[in-house]
Amino acid sequence: MKLQSLSDICERRILRIPDYQRGYAWSKQQLVDFWEDIVQLDPERVHYTGVITLEPVTSTLWRKWEQDEWIIDGMGYKPFYVVDGQQRLTTSMILIQAIIESIDPSVQLNYQSLDSIRQKYILFKADDGQRESFIFGYEKDNPVVA
Repeated sequence: MKLQSLSDICERRILRIPDYQRGYAWSKQQLVDFWEDIVQLDPERVHYTGVITLEPVTSTLWRKWEQDEWIIDGMGYKPFYVVDGQQRLTTSMILIQAIIESIDPSVQLNYQSLDSIRQKYILFKADDGQRESFIFGYEKDNPVVA
């Protein structure tokens, strides 16, 4: 098993938490611990968040995700269920969104625009402006699946 970064995990993937998984339930203390781990991390090291287990989603299932079909079929993104690590991934995505919202839009992070970061981790928008898909989300939040 190879250690992967959050960037690797999100690379051209659609991540969905299946209906059978519990909802987001981290306590304030867990959030504080997560934040302190990141803030106190030596710049020469990487943060280990624990095991994150992904399971490929069959086409029979993802074809029900009508609002995501375009990005899977047309853009070549691969759909996965998050079967372990959903609390950590959800917290990471919330943190990324909070950072994006708190920074001047003209600023770049690691030589990337905030729009490109948003596209990779949060919400991918088609160039035509007609379609968009969340990169990470709960399957039950997709109204055509429920």
